[in-house]
Amino acid sequence: MEKKEDRRIERTKNQLRQTLKTLVVKNGYTNVRVKDIVEKANYNRTTFYVHYDSKDELAEEIIALEMEKFIYEFCKPVRDNPLLDLRKMDASGTDVFHYIKENRSFYDLLVLENTLPNINQTLLTELQNIFQNRMYFLGDQATEINAQYFIHYRSYGIYGFILEWIRSSYDANPEEMARRIINLLHYHSPLMTKLSDE
Repeated sequence: MEKKEDRRIERTKNQLRQTLKTLVVKNGYTNVRVKDIVEKANYNRTTFYVHYDSKDELAEEIIALEMEKFIYEFCKPVRDNPLLDLRKMDASGTDVFHYIKENRSFYDLLVLENTLPNINQTLLTELQNIFQNRMYFLGDQATEINAQYFIHYRSYGIYGFILEWIRSSYDANPEEMARRIINLLHYHSPLMTKLSDE
């Protein structure tokens, strides 16, 4: 009985998350009220407040859940190949851009003016965290290319690529986007290794 109840709760929460994303695209985040969310999702306010204290808490959960999935997809190549040679990496084996396109209901929010609070800064921070704590470039200049300013350079570059891809309605296919990122990453060193799974 408990598992059935858990599934029902997760369905309700997922419906509320999806509804908020839809309303933000249509009306902008600051114009969406809890009343709007529950009416469109066909729930009542009591149901909403059983799960969330506020619209902001719901928005924070949407971002947090998506960032977990993004990190998993982004780090998959180095997780599957603890010593990854970017010169030999096949762009078609990089799933993160397929993932972004398949989940555009979230990623389209990145280019809206009136969007979820902190969504853009959170993605950028997660990219910086990946290069700070999860991946490490190897080579003669390892200390230099893993320095903080290179971490910022790579993070902002990838973040910018993603935003421009979304703004252009995903005009390049995911394999082409992966190829561009691989080229960006191996410009200074082709070898990467995993630092941590956490």
